[in-house]
Amino acid sequence: MSQTVVITGGTGGIGSALARLLASRGDNLALMARRPEPLAQLVAELGGEERVVSIAGDVTNPEDLGRLVQETKTRFGRIDGLAHCVGSILLKPLHAASLDDLMKTLEINLVSAFLACKAVIPTMREQRSGSVVLCSTVAVGQGLNNHEIIAAAKGGVEGLVRSAAVTYARLGIRFNAVAPGLTDTPLASFLTSNETMKAASEAMHPMGRIGRPEDVAAALAFLLGEDSSWITGQILGVDGGLGAGLAPPKVATRG
Repeated sequence: MSQTVVITGGTGGIGSALARLLASRGDNLALMARRPEPLAQLVAELGGEERVVSIAGDVTNPEDLGRLVQETKTRFGRIDGLAHCVGSILLKPLHAASLDDLMKTLEINLVSAFLACKAVIPTMREQRSGSVVLCSTVAVGQGLNNHEIIAAAKGGVEGLVRSAAVTYARLGIRFNAVAPGLTDTPLASFLTSNETMKAASEAMHPMGRIGRPEDVAAALAFLLGEDSSWITGQILGVDGGLGAGLAPPKVATRG
């Protein structure tokens, strides 16, 4: 049975991969992104406006999120899932980070997740069903160099997931998160476009490569769907094994 899923950050690397996957399964979509041009291009790629609601807006603006929810309910009558595919990457050691760095990172990652959840919760409470999936990072559970600020912000996201999962479980609303390792998206291009940095990251991940947007999208789709109906309050690592530990250094062997 098709679902209606809201995707915030819908034109990002992970959000757009998820939109393509869900559209291929016949789901109805409601997409929010900041820039109207890429959003319109993605909607056209997905088959037009018949099965896609799109809003160019700011995920930290409750009015924009409210408009997205209202248009989704008007078009499709319900909201079965929210995938909040919004984030940032700030790599600074604590001593070099400013209070402004912290506040901006918290706003983009934690405040936006809080507001997106608040926007869909009334509808899901009325339905007594729904699945919310947020995006964290492997850096919350695995200490990584220069990740203090983003790890702190995404750690808040994980705390939100666990508490909300308990609060809303009896209403049939599930909360989970994915925690990716480095993924080859436009957001991470400042890392992945540098061959030295990319190679270092690949070597750090036990599976020997960085993630693809489709890797994360598949996990998001699973947590949104009925196959995960007894899973809530969980943080699913999609990280090539990095959450389990850093890959051991390669040791040269004699031939």
